[in-house]
Amino acid sequence: MTRRSTLLATAVYVVLAVGMTWPLVTVIDREIASDLGDPVLNAWIIKWTGGQVLAFLSGDVGALGRYWHGNIFYPEPLTIAYSEHLTPQMLQALPVLAATDNVILAYNLVFLATCVLSGLGAFLLVRDLTGRPTAALIAGIAFAFAPYRISQFSHLQILSAQWMPFVLYGFRRFLETGRRRSLVGGAAALVAQNLSCGYYLLFFSPFAGAYVVYELAARRRLREWTTWRAFLIAAVAVGAITIPFLLPYLSVRDGDVGVRSLGEISMFSADARAFATASGSSWLWGERLNAFVRPEGEGFPGAAVLVLAGIGIIAGLAGRREGIRVARADASAGRQVLIGVLTVLCAVHLFAVFSVLTMGSYPIPIDGVWARSRDAGGMLLRTVLMAVALRFAVRPPGRRGDSTGRSPFMFYVVATVAAAALALGPEIVVKGVAVSPGPYAWFMQYVPGFDGLRVPARFLMLVTLFLAVLAGLGASALIGRARRFGTACVIVAGLFMMVEGWAGPFQTNVPIDAHGLNETPRHLPVGRRIPPVYRIIRDSAQPVVLLEFPFGVPAWDLLSVFYAGYHRQPLVNGYSGFFPDSQQRLIGAFNARMREPEQAWRAVLDTGVTHILVHESAFPDGQGTGVTDWLRTFGARELTTDGTDRLFAVR
Repeated sequence: MTRRSTLLATAVYVVLAVGMTWPLVTVIDREIASDLGDPVLNAWIIKWTGGQVLAFLSGDVGALGRYWHGNIFYPEPLTIAYSEHLTPQMLQALPVLAATDNVILAYNLVFLATCVLSGLGAFLLVRDLTGRPTAALIAGIAFAFAPYRISQFSHLQILSAQWMPFVLYGFRRFLETGRRRSLVGGAAALVAQNLSCGYYLLFFSPFAGAYVVYELAARRRLREWTTWRAFLIAAVAVGAITIPFLLPYLSVRDGDVGVRSLGEISMFSADARAFATASGSSWLWGERLNAFVRPEGEGFPGAAVLVLAGIGIIAGLAGRREGIRVARADASAGRQVLIGVLTVLCAVHLFAVFSVLTMGSYPIPIDGVWARSRDAGGMLLRTVLMAVALRFAVRPPGRRGDSTGRSPFMFYVVATVAAAALALGPEIVVKGVAVSPGPYAWFMQYVPGFDGLRVPARFLMLVTLFLAVLAGLGASALIGRARRFGTACVIVAGLFMMVEGWAGPFQTNVPIDAHGLNETPRHLPVGRRIPPVYRIIRDSAQPVVLLEFPFGVPAWDLLSVFYAGYHRQPLVNGYSGFFPDSQQRLIGAFNARMREPEQAWRAVLDTGVTHILVHESAFPDGQGTGVTDWLRTFGARELTTDGTDRLFAVR
């Protein structure tokens, strides 16, 4: 029965993934999901690293030594470490790459797999928590098709959050059954998650550790040293596999690439109004929920999820109410007073937090006069500490009758709040106005790596997962209270979740801004159909170092990067999460070509370039011929033409 429900859930998520992204499946082998921006970069990463693995398997023993040295930004080393390395995604795509050489098909299949596996992971976790497949199915829908994902369609690494629920599921099964294979599965999922996205390596790992501690405490097993030893061995194994993939990033960081400014990090933090702001591409909420629009600031979790999560919280509290009543009755008078005081203080602090996040401040008496305070960060910290103190005051560790080990809903409540607070970034901002330092600032100061992440708002994916689990608990409570009516309500909620997570007809190959130039070609031939000029570059018997014009324009540089995955020759152009100083200097020199043509030409020669490819059609009003005339003036020899593309030899 368990296997049957798992297979059925998987089939449902496959069908939903195809339907929610329709008509992607009809063009899956020739048009890339979402736009021609970051998806094109990620396709190149998968093509480059996959190519190195396939070369190694074909007998090129040195291929893996070039794994990190992607052929962009020549002559810079370790260019894969300028962005996500996407190794797990590449391994998923590798069979398709080996069979078809079609990186677009491979990318799109991995894209769809993020939905299917996210749903399946949440399903397994919630089914284990509740024993109800229907509730688990809804939790999987809540996570796999959350409204937040719409704004991340072009970020494969952010969509690749599917391993998180598998981690929690594996760890829970180990604690339930003692089977080492469950622990191994959870640890393997954590490795896959760490390597799928650097954000989640830093964002999710602490929550995974906190979950283990919570479960052990709730089960009164904190002194089981054999269990601790098993988790410690798993942690060492996870670290041993993960750390080698971090070393290239440390090398790049030492070269002054890889650190973000405070202003950049603050710009891509969530505003407090993000939780009432949906993606503009959302069919249902795009024009209805736009409390405060900013980059990466669309964090509305969905109405159906919020309702079911609320029911899950209420059901969890109700389930503990009798135990709490008995505990308070058994408590001494002093402890009862302490519980009452902490309860009042928690309520006051929660009101203050809600006030500052909605109105920007909260009232506070100072010398008999009411003033407005904006200390949201300190208020959040004090609220958490008081909540922890209240929990242990009500039920000290070791007291019998605590049933949280079976349904750790409180962990997911606290985790949701914590992840939401961290998504606000180093400064808590309400409608564009900074009101207080945020808890994320502490991580930036004391935890290595956080100052290299640009988008704290991506904690919202963790909020999505934790709310999905709570929604599953709520769905289970409804079904348990009134089976037929509850099941009907849960099914309706699931249908509404899909409406909330739908972006309308799914977009593919959407051009990005070309900054005053003509748009790039919408069609990207792959495999044996790549443009003839790139086949010439690929098959050249002489060493090639290629530079393409336009240069320094992301839309066109991305086109150059995409085909670099196929010709695999060194390319001076590049696009990634970071840009080396050499790239910025070249952009400045080439932009001054009209004023200082000789200096621009010297900049070309200094790169070590041997060939230049000019896309004349990129330039409006015939300006492309001006580039080719400049090259001819300084002795470049035209080798071939391919439509309006002209290939020149420089040396």
